[in-house]
Amino acid sequence: MTELYLIRHGETEWNRAGLWQGHEDSPLTENGVEQAQSLGARFAQEELHFDAIYSSDLGRAYRTCEYLVEPLGQRGDIKIETDLRERALGNLQGLTFAQIEAEHPEDAVLHASGDPHYAPEGGESWADTFARASAALRRIVRRHDGQRVLAVSHGGVIGMALRDALGLNLLPPRRFQLPNTAVNIFQFADHNWTLRTWGDTAHLKNVTVLDEVVK
Repeated sequence: MTELYLIRHGETEWNRAGLWQGHEDSPLTENGVEQAQSLGARFAQEELHFDAIYSSDLGRAYRTCEYLVEPLGQRGDIKIETDLRERALGNLQGLTFAQIEAEHPEDAVLHASGDPHYAPEGGESWADTFARASAALRRIVRRHDGQRVLAVSHGGVIGMALRDALGLNLLPPRRFQLPNTAVNIFQFADHNWTLRTWGDTAHLKNVTVLDEVVK
């Protein structure tokens, strides 16, 4: 059995402003840094050691990963996995949903419909994201059979992992709470996922948490 700790990056400037990030990047806020440092301290207190550590190549995820593993003395163990990137949102990146409704009303309607095959111009559909993320995560856990793995990624990717683990299809849309740096633990054995922990924020008792969901 492989144990996968799958963590969303810390809060970013664009998270706080309500801007859609996708493959664009945004720096962690001071609060986002504190979230990541708090989780790193928790990992150290729990005396965790990861046999393998992966991060999305986007800066917000990689910087979060550094904060998580610094207290474990494993900063040099981070490997980049580009397929852990967030869903590409094309021409909608850098906009709020209100701006999308005003400037791209057809995209706003299609997005709200939850159609898993809808993709904005220059972006990916949820079906595309599911295929990419699912393949990447299965590739990682099979590479580290029987080990404990840490992966730092994004809300969209982690939402797809949850659907894969629970056997949920991509339609109709569902809403799952997933705060920044929440701990999600999956187990993989006999070609199947089991969800052990979802959205654990015990380390954030004294840190601000945005009320966000993933779909």
